[in-house]
Amino acid sequence: MTPWDENYQFPSWDECESIKVKSEGLPDVLHFTFEQSVKDVILEGWEDTWIAKAHYTGPQLEEPKIDFVYNWVNGSQTEFKESMRPYELNSSLNDEEGVWLDAHSANRYRDWGELRYSMRSVETFAGTFYNRIQILVNAYQNTAWDGSQKKTQAGKQRPYWLREDLENVQVLSQEEFFGPDERKCLPTFDSLTIENQLYNTKSETDRVFALSDDMILGKPHAASDIYSPLFGPTMGFKENAYNTLNPPTEKDADRFGEKPFLIYTSWLLNRRFGSRKRKGQVHFGHSLSRSIFKEAITSFPRPAMTSAFQRFRGETGFQIYSWFVAFHYTMERHREALLWSYIMLRSDLNDDSYLDWDERKKMLSEITEGMTNETPETFRRRVYYDVPDHLQKAGLQPPQVNTDIQWTSLDGPIMIKDLDCDEFDTEECLAPGFSMSASDEVARNPMFSSASIFDRMAREKPNCGDCLIKLILNRRSAGLEPLLPRSSKKPEQREIVIKALTKYQYTVVNPDAQFYMLTDSEQVEHALLKPYIKNKKRVGQMCLNDDVVTTDPEELEHLGKVMNAVFEGILPRKSSFEM
Repeated sequence: MTPWDENYQFPSWDECESIKVKSEGLPDVLHFTFEQSVKDVILEGWEDTWIAKAHYTGPQLEEPKIDFVYNWVNGSQTEFKESMRPYELNSSLNDEEGVWLDAHSANRYRDWGELRYSMRSVETFAGTFYNRIQILVNAYQNTAWDGSQKKTQAGKQRPYWLREDLENVQVLSQEEFFGPDERKCLPTFDSLTIENQLYNTKSETDRVFALSDDMILGKPHAASDIYSPLFGPTMGFKENAYNTLNPPTEKDADRFGEKPFLIYTSWLLNRRFGSRKRKGQVHFGHSLSRSIFKEAITSFPRPAMTSAFQRFRGETGFQIYSWFVAFHYTMERHREALLWSYIMLRSDLNDDSYLDWDERKKMLSEITEGMTNETPETFRRRVYYDVPDHLQKAGLQPPQVNTDIQWTSLDGPIMIKDLDCDEFDTEECLAPGFSMSASDEVARNPMFSSASIFDRMAREKPNCGDCLIKLILNRRSAGLEPLLPRSSKKPEQREIVIKALTKYQYTVVNPDAQFYMLTDSEQVEHALLKPYIKNKKRVGQMCLNDDVVTTDPEELEHLGKVMNAVFEGILPRKSSFEM
């Protein structure tokens, strides 16, 4: 039986309760081996030289195809509101005075018609490389009397203007992509819950650009503005950073906006990868890999399952934050792969899981060599300066919008940028007695097991691990070769590392984008109508966040007209998606 059979019913309360019970027995954190993680990676032959030397010698590549995925809801639809009502009344957020019921849905589910114009912008400015558009929506139940019998029919939301005959557009209800357990707590009205299941959407491509319907492209894009096979996905970050060292408190849960979820997810990431400050992601479209996103979410089993039974944001206080965890998991795994490669594969020459004196002496020599090149800073060639040239050499179009490139993973982990390693101490960082042959003359010293040192560098002392990577990379002017297993001695291990570094590669950019909190029609006229319509201002991406508090019908009607004037002024041409 499909969700669209006339007898379909939303799962019972008891079914959802069973998932809550199941979540209590799950661990908070899981580790995936690299051998397991790279099973889906297929190398084409050019990746080794590219990653090792930052030199492209491969064929002309095809532009990648990218799915554009929207999370969309029409909050004004009667059937939707009636379907949501029982869950609102049953929510832990519902108070006796009804304040939450009156306030929570006013702007969260309001529809200004943004999706139509956002999809116009995709066709106009990303038409050469988008693969398909997927619109994630809510199901609803419509109850009516058929003679003397009460009949319930299920349906799913769909934009009224969207054509029915489109092969490159899919409208997917939550029932069509949520996991089998997570589906037992549907429907959900929490965007984080929905986003945390996005990796389950099916496609021919792994690459996703995830948007809200209030995000619009404003200039022509190249695929490399979002993702390229040479440099991975583009990521943008705010200046605010989070480093949660203790379990979040009730006070943290009461913080404004997205902060509780950033604080909570920071705590999870610290437990998995070690403590450090991690910046929040910018509020625009997010470039993702379905496979990495799945790994990131499922690395935190209990938090992920807890997220699945939240029907409204904030019901349990905290929730794993989809984009924050996806971005930082990607970057941390790339860094972790480099440390694993250097400590456990390259340096452990005889593969006995122990770093003996000869092996440690070799590492010390390489660290010393890297220290001599720590100053001047210009010894390492900055690959991120030459991204357009590298892409063109591979036959790919360079970025058109996100041209302010801050870093690439081919320069090393972003954590080593501006890192001072002049005071790197091998005894403090690697292990006490690491630089002394006498430390294990009589017997093996457990401190020198490669697994112990790897965990110390990767998780216990992340700053030490960052410096180790930076100093070893300083042995060569470009590429990641100094950290890789030698191709002549360990080809199979090297291939696993190359696959991992290919999978987890990334680029950090300062995006050409503007974020607007919309409050009233006068503000919209000043911030959007005048500069964008009258003065022809353009940005690569814009996000129009609904922060309107008025409930006055006349004011809302006027605001709707102003918004329509902005949208039609920027994107007047009807798309092929529209009736």
